[in-house]
Amino acid sequence: MVLGTSVYAFDQETGRVGHGLSGSRALRALIDLNPFLSEFSRAARHEFTNGLAARTSGRNDQLRGSVGATVHIVLSGCVYEESSYGEHTTVRIHGTGAVLGAAEIFNPDLHAPTARCLNSTLTLAIPMTRMRALVEHNAIIATALGKVLADQLVTGERVYSRRSLLPEQRLAGLFVHLLDRCAVPCIRYGRMIEGPSQTDLADALSVSRATVEHALKALRDLGLVATGYRQYRFPDERELASFGKVRTLSQTVTGSTEVQ
Repeated sequence: MVLGTSVYAFDQETGRVGHGLSGSRALRALIDLNPFLSEFSRAARHEFTNGLAARTSGRNDQLRGSVGATVHIVLSGCVYEESSYGEHTTVRIHGTGAVLGAAEIFNPDLHAPTARCLNSTLTLAIPMTRMRALVEHNAIIATALGKVLADQLVTGERVYSRRSLLPEQRLAGLFVHLLDRCAVPCIRYGRMIEGPSQTDLADALSVSRATVEHALKALRDLGLVATGYRQYRFPDERELASFGKVRTLSQTVTGSTEVQ
């Protein structure tokens, strides 16, 4: 089980979490468990990642945009990505398994979105030119990237575009999604979300900050969220998912992301 940059042994039958890995073992485990990289065979994954530099970036560090033509595979962390088309701006919050720059790999004419870190973020960086060359000659990588793009489309519909629901329900659904992708350890509840500000959440849902503030108050009044400075803790993830009208989590204390 991955929480932030920590990797734990998790027993799904008992719900117990074992000691975390550290150092190179943790990095290897983050690579092996990464949703994008796990599409490769172990040998192909090792060959692909061998020589790639793992980069740790802090809050507000910019990963893409004017920084350069680099693809980032997110191993852990929370990333704010902003895409503009004319006067319209779309914001998505990415976590483990995201490939920043996936669309531009296939279409060099696309304008690169701006991406910045919302908390401590660990990525594998690869130059865009090298990634395009690999994709051209390796169908496995191309297929894995296709799945990443398909997941982004599905997430856009199922998480960000549910405008018929109340703002607090949309926010609850977004929290469930972020717990799956961006969770960090929480002593009391097993895991939590850390990094996004209320403005970041408002941008992601295309609503005002005031709307998010009211939605958070509603969730607090229902006992579904406890907030701190850019921290969101959830006493009962099952109830959070039910209120947000998304599939419920089978394990709510330890942070298992299996759904039923």
